Amino acid sequence: MPTVLRVSSLLLAAVVLLFLSVPTANAGGSFLLPSGKGSVSIYGGSGSAEGYYGANGTQQRFDTLQTSFVATTFGITADYGVMDGLELNAELPFGYFRIHSKERFPDRSIFAPVWLGLGGTYQLTTGSVHTSVSTMLKIPPGFHHGIYDDPNHPTFLSDGYFQATTAAHVGVAMEETWLKGSVAYNWRDEEPLDEVIINAEVGFSRVEGTGVFVGAQGVISTGDVANPARAFYAGAAGSTEAQQRIDGGTGKFLTIDRENYLAISAGAFVSIGDDLSINGRYNVRLLGANTLALQGAFLGLGYRF
Repeated sequence: MPTVLRVSSLLLAAVVLLFLSVPTANAGGSFLLPSGKGSVSIYGGSGSAEGYYGANGTQQRFDTLQTSFVATTFGITADYGVMDGLELNAELPFGYFRIHSKERFPDRSIFAPVWLGLGGTYQLTTGSVHTSVSTMLKIPPGFHHGIYDDPNHPTFLSDGYFQATTAAHVGVAMEETWLKGSVAYNWRDEEPLDEVIINAEVGFSRVEGTGVFVGAQGVISTGDVANPARAFYAGAAGSTEAQQRIDGGTGKFLTIDRENYLAISAGAFVSIGDDLSINGRYNVRLLGANTLALQGAFLGLGYRF
């Protein structure tokens, strides 16, 4: 039977970033809401991994016993234009995270908020090129300091850590095409190292109210991913002896303290009237180091008022 741990959070930041890249809201984007206008979005989806990219960048399975990691996320975002050029942003994602093995160890799972995000976005320029800056504080559901010695989470993830994400955004909207990009610095408390997050997207819309898009996301750690503080999974990094435990041990699965990866995505949206929209996206992580080899699909529903 799965063991459900007390309030916790995945807060493998890469997992969160990947899953929350669903285009359900413009929070922190280059195109802001007008003064007095707001939007609310709900999103959900699931991704999984049967392996990871090791500290040297090679892709491999967790083990030969069909071990898999599954993350199901859903949440809500809210944005409001308090004045022209200034938008308030809030986000609350939830997640159900599970690691399963056919016979190596008992299932482990967590259902909990991931974090509460509060922030704002300031418009710098409009016209042919939109630019803005944003910041968001992400408050974890638990306040134990230290991701490796939490007594409530001895073998599976942690109760999270504070994060503050500050980003610069640029966007260009043409008649049938749009381009968006951002560069962000993500400060992270406790053991996880800070990281740089880069996003790019190009979209096409030839029928009013519909569109398709493709995107790419990169995460670059400010530390040496070849030497993580601890291997997040037996065999992922560390000494030769630790790596040889790939088919043994007890399935201890820790929060990742640093990682690099490149992911790509593709999706589409459909507007229903002026206020309602539905969108979907598929993501896959192409390469990385000390990170999960994730892929998944996600849907979102947005309402403007």
